[in-house]
Amino acid sequence: MASVLRHSDLPVEAWKNGGGLTSEIAICPVGADLADFDWRISMATIGVDGGFSEFAGIDRSLALVAGKGVNLQFGKGEPQPLLPKEKPLRFAGEAQVYARLLQGEVIDFNVMTRRSRYRHSLRQQIFSLPETQLFSGEDCLLFLAEGESVLCQKGELQFVLKRFDSLYLSAGDVGEWLLVPYGEVCLLVTELEKR
Repeated sequence: MASVLRHSDLPVEAWKNGGGLTSEIAICPVGADLADFDWRISMATIGVDGGFSEFAGIDRSLALVAGKGVNLQFGKGEPQPLLPKEKPLRFAGEAQVYARLLQGEVIDFNVMTRRSRYRHSLRQQIFSLPETQLFSGEDCLLFLAEGESVLCQKGELQFVLKRFDSLYLSAGDVGEWLLVPYGEVCLLVTELEKR
């Protein structure tokens, strides 16, 4: 059943490695922890340079939703910038990742799926006029990363998202939705499917 997940209601806890804070948006199965989830979607605040927690067997995607940017160093490879309104980065959870802030604290949007059970896609939609979009997957989450608000409507269902709010759609809720933004908005769309 479609439901709005308000940013103001999200629990906040320390990272697995203690290097930052995370706010869990949604997790499957409900009540799972970091050791046994099938998928998890969250926001994290990075306030200082440091390493990421490692998650063996997990696929991850990150998008920046606040702040100037961060360089992510994957092992001995070249640093990869994570910047506002740019394509999300995808990587293996077991990778050694070191974050260097470009100019102060940042907040990221994080999708994690257990590789043996689920796969995910994360895409960014920037728009300023009403449009119809098709959402798919067994689970789908729409996250308002930037902008004042957006109305999401499908038939009799109608929800308004404010910045950092999410709309969770289960398999019966996906399909075509009319999105009506207030000004320009940036929406992050996560689609999840069982393997």
